[in-house]
Amino acid sequence: MIHFFIGTKAQLIKTAPVMVELQRRNIVFRYVDSGQHGNFTQSLRKIFRIKEPDFSFCKDNRDITNSIDAFKWVGYLLVCYFFKRKNLRDKVFAGGGICLIHGDTLSTLFGLMLAKAAKLKVGHIEAGLRSFNYLHPFPEEIIRIYCMKKCDFLFAPSDMSYNNLKSMRLKGKIIKVDGNTVVDALRFIHKNYVNIEIPKEPYALATCHRLETITNRNRLEKVIQLINCVSKKIKVVFVVHKPTRKYLKQFALMEKISSNVEIIEMQNYVEFTALIRNSKMVLADGGSIQEECAYLCKPCLILRNKTERPDGLGNNAMLWNFDYAVLDSFINNIDSITYLIDEWPKPSVKIADFLVHQMNS
Repeated sequence: MIHFFIGTKAQLIKTAPVMVELQRRNIVFRYVDSGQHGNFTQSLRKIFRIKEPDFSFCKDNRDITNSIDAFKWVGYLLVCYFFKRKNLRDKVFAGGGICLIHGDTLSTLFGLMLAKAAKLKVGHIEAGLRSFNYLHPFPEEIIRIYCMKKCDFLFAPSDMSYNNLKSMRLKGKIIKVDGNTVVDALRFIHKNYVNIEIPKEPYALATCHRLETITNRNRLEKVIQLINCVSKKIKVVFVVHKPTRKYLKQFALMEKISSNVEIIEMQNYVEFTALIRNSKMVLADGGSIQEECAYLCKPCLILRNKTERPDGLGNNAMLWNFDYAVLDSFINNIDSITYLIDEWPKPSVKIADFLVHQMNS
């Protein structure tokens, strides 16, 4: 049996295309929801037309957005890991086989731990990404390294990630898949109906949600200053996640946002991608957004000090490093970007091919 252990919105976006490919081949699989983003992932399942979870660690479909809920959630998963292994084998991962995890979140880590406790082999989608700095991003870099060392199968999305994995001398089998699965997600939703009003005038799309930024008043204030600076040249549409809004209010930064910045709530994947496609530029700290901008040939300023992803760097993407000279260079050069990907890869097909072969061997 093939299992998918998924917790966050980004993880479902990037693993859904593999599920869709297995569904197309009439291959049965199980979907386990960690409960980290229970509400966010509901709409995504409808967009990608995939089934509801076979098992969920959160019964009320809530998102974990505060430290108290996070502490309870982590505690519950640890109880399952240490004391409920028979339940893991019989109910959560019924049928044994292979479990697919993705990325570098707490859900990635717990997916590995729980699947191993249930005696499954584990495959890591998007393996091999490295920033080579344990603090940027934290704890993602540490989670990535630990999971890569423990996984049986490692799906590398690029030459760089493949070489990173080879240099680590890991026990797991490395499978190069030539591209990030987000490209298959973009291909899937390309013709979906968009239920959002796109601004008629040119605009920059901004978003910021990483904890190392939004929980640090100095860093978050610099992001707001950057957005305000850009808004003097072009309208800014600022997509604000719930945790970001919380800290903007806590640090009294909401009132410092320019009137030329339109603040909107978090959008579903189809709407948000439409906003990317129609924008003049993107200002974001999300790794998945960096990847999407690379495939869509959209100028992207990465609001971080370091990125573990090579996508678009030196072409359409630039690392801000909280340096306003970099911002000036980025804005002055966006019209010269001609970076295009001639042919989009199909990594989800390669992953599905491997899984089917592995289950039949």
